[in-house]
Amino acid sequence: MISAAENEWQSLAPDGTKVQYFDQCGSTNSLATEAGAKGLPGNTWFVAGKQSAGKGRRGNAWLSETGNLYSSYLARPAVLISELATLPYLVSLAVRDTFIALGCKSESVQCKWPNDVLINEKKASGILIESNAGSGMKCDFIVIGIGLNLKNFPPDARFPATSVLDETSSLVKVTAAFRVLSRALQQRIDSWRPNDVGSMIEEWRACGWGIGMRREIRTNNESFFATLEGVDDTGGLSLRLDDGTMRCLYAGEVFGPPINH
Repeated sequence: MISAAENEWQSLAPDGTKVQYFDQCGSTNSLATEAGAKGLPGNTWFVAGKQSAGKGRRGNAWLSETGNLYSSYLARPAVLISELATLPYLVSLAVRDTFIALGCKSESVQCKWPNDVLINEKKASGILIESNAGSGMKCDFIVIGIGLNLKNFPPDARFPATSVLDETSSLVKVTAAFRVLSRALQQRIDSWRPNDVGSMIEEWRACGWGIGMRREIRTNNESFFATLEGVDDTGGLSLRLDDGTMRCLYAGEVFGPPINH
């Protein structure tokens, strides 16, 4: 029997979308991945009131206190794995749409490469996209994990963090945030054409954090400074190193602003 809570969450989602709600779980991304591997159809959200083992990028833990939104979307797009490179830009823009709809000023909400969204230059969301390949390098399914800092945020994060409450003085209900986010993401996915992403990339560039500025870049193997020149249609970050040479980065993190030498 479907619980009253699940009925409520289901009513918030776009038509044709299913919702599985949990008061607490280890990780919504893990639940969605397990369900995808078992053949669950796409267009399914997994939402939790709290996570005990929230997952961030690069193996980092994700703070999961009650009052924030913790969700993962299971989808089965008819695309190749190689066509997923620009998906983080789409998801970041959907999260940006959501924060603006929840009362944040448009000019204060920026997208930070590769898939973070900032409010007043502080991280307010966590996005983790995982994929599973089918035959012939076709995508079997993807899981789009999205956490929104509505009420809480880690005070000791490597990149300064914040919440909607801290930035707007308004406490947004988790249900209200999910209703906005699920629709924003659906609209973005419905209009996504992996081989025609020029306008989406231009939109991302227009609200991209640090573009044209010198920042610290960290990868698994190195740390260096470079000027962010922009992003391209393949998902890469174009960098101008201090010696004037150009480099395109596909994995890593951006910090800053650096101390000028």
